[in-house]
Amino acid sequence: MDVAEHQTVGVVEPRVTTLTLPSGGFRLEDGGTLARIDVAWESCGRETPANDNVVFICHALTGDAHVAGRHAGEESASGWWDSIVGPGKAIDTNRYRVVCANVLGGCKGTTGPSSINPATGRPYGSSFPRFTIGDTVEVYRAFLREIGVTHLAGLVGGSFGGIQVIEWITAHPGEVDKAVMIASGAALNAQALAFDIVGRYAITLDDGWKGGDYYDGPGPRVGLAQARQVAHITYLSLDLLNRRFGRKIQEDWLKRGKEWLEEHAARFGTTFAIESYLEYQARKFLARFDANSYLQITHAMDRYDAAAKYGSLDEVCRRITSRLLLVSISGDWLFSEEQSRVIASGMLRQGKDVAYAHLDIKVGHDGFLTHTKELGKLMGGFFGTASREIYPEKRAALASVMALVPDGARVLDVGCGSGSLLHLLRDEKHVRGTGIEIDGDKIAAGVADGLDVLFDDADTGLDLIPDGAYDVAVLSETLQTVKYPRELLTRLLNKAGEAVVSFPNFASYRIRLLLLFRGHLPVNPQLPFEWYDTPNIHIVTLKDFRALCAKSGLEIREIRAESDHFLGRILCALGLKNLGASRVIARVARAEGKGRE
Repeated sequence: MDVAEHQTVGVVEPRVTTLTLPSGGFRLEDGGTLARIDVAWESCGRETPANDNVVFICHALTGDAHVAGRHAGEESASGWWDSIVGPGKAIDTNRYRVVCANVLGGCKGTTGPSSINPATGRPYGSSFPRFTIGDTVEVYRAFLREIGVTHLAGLVGGSFGGIQVIEWITAHPGEVDKAVMIASGAALNAQALAFDIVGRYAITLDDGWKGGDYYDGPGPRVGLAQARQVAHITYLSLDLLNRRFGRKIQEDWLKRGKEWLEEHAARFGTTFAIESYLEYQARKFLARFDANSYLQITHAMDRYDAAAKYGSLDEVCRRITSRLLLVSISGDWLFSEEQSRVIASGMLRQGKDVAYAHLDIKVGHDGFLTHTKELGKLMGGFFGTASREIYPEKRAALASVMALVPDGARVLDVGCGSGSLLHLLRDEKHVRGTGIEIDGDKIAAGVADGLDVLFDDADTGLDLIPDGAYDVAVLSETLQTVKYPRELLTRLLNKAGEAVVSFPNFASYRIRLLLLFRGHLPVNPQLPFEWYDTPNIHIVTLKDFRALCAKSGLEIREIRAESDHFLGRILCALGLKNLGASRVIARVARAEGKGRE
């Protein structure tokens, strides 16, 4: 385990700041007014005199401001994201000051329905005004101004927090340098809305709710428990539920005695472990959350739709000036992979800086809280300082591809790996580029280098990429590894005017001799795998490539045949390129008169 994983920010002091409001109070988007707003918050990490290194974290639906460290009297760290925030961690408190505040309408110290209404001296209850996601962001901004922060180095949110992030960077472009949305989207989908609606009905149909004025009694405990149980099901993937519970029996329940079991069965209860787990989650939630806050926050979240508010998703993306990192999680019922992809695609259409990664961790929505090691690689790179050396041998191997890319071009690098080519093109030819990759570790390395790298599979389509968005598409040592090379070349020339393609030439004299005398395929730097575990699906030669281009209506504008060996270079010089070349680099485009397909 890395040393940084053991480090923590130490003791963190909970604070409450009362906002300085206009004489008429804080006016909400729906027309209500709050005469006083208290904001509960915590801060940790390095402060600068100018307060210019602040990363603000928007917590999830039922979260709070205690993001990292421990409170006085606690023996160990209790922050809900302590594995992400801290010295040497993904959001490094040796470099950043991290601030997190409880949301408007919450029940963890920020003004909400359970707070005392200054006009009556009693809890607001049913009189607490409805608010919007826009209002929550405005309260955060007013709070930050109170503590001397007017610009953010970073803004991060998962789930409900991510919705606040997209509202913030859309409504107030220029205020945030880097923004991260994890397991989130521009609006809830219909399934997520349905679960929230059922949860709110469970609360409001509970006799204990009393229209929201229940603070002199137990409140709607049954309804709130049911709402939490319904919601918690959505936080876990089906795969995780099956692995953790399946149809297991809860042994502890069988020991509770005949009378308890009979009463439980009379309520149509079961002894499945999943039922015990849901009851446990409900009990924990009842001890820490207020039903009115749950109603208000979920209602605000459900109503939010960035595309509807600003006219279209393209308009949302057009307004964003922050560099954006999007992260989706496999098995997420609430915010699907597609919801992150449409934002990434919209950002690309508007020519904005965006990176996108999909964590294939198969645990569902709560993965951003439970699988922080995988998430930390991405976020650590995104908030880190790019520092990478491209070794001379790697630089030499990429030199011929670079030579065919014009200075200042817009480049799409498909199968970009960790982004070495994009790194060199950016630094030496002032290229603005985007990489496509399916390996999560390589995406993380590219993001750490300050590159825009997107999770996508070239074989299943490049739907994220707008047509005509790039000058040059690059397939560097990738063509032979994809399932459908002809189709990919065709798609790439929809995305860019030209394509630069490099591939190992299986017709070189050295491979022919190896097959003749040794009888098996070579393993070398260009073909580094044995036949039984190779991703090199297609054996391609220079002649094959020429034939493919002719058949597909593609024009080869320039071709380079290279060899690392003296005899190979002589053969190429004599015009025997198919025999001499160990590697081919070609610049191709649609033949004149051939339009996009």
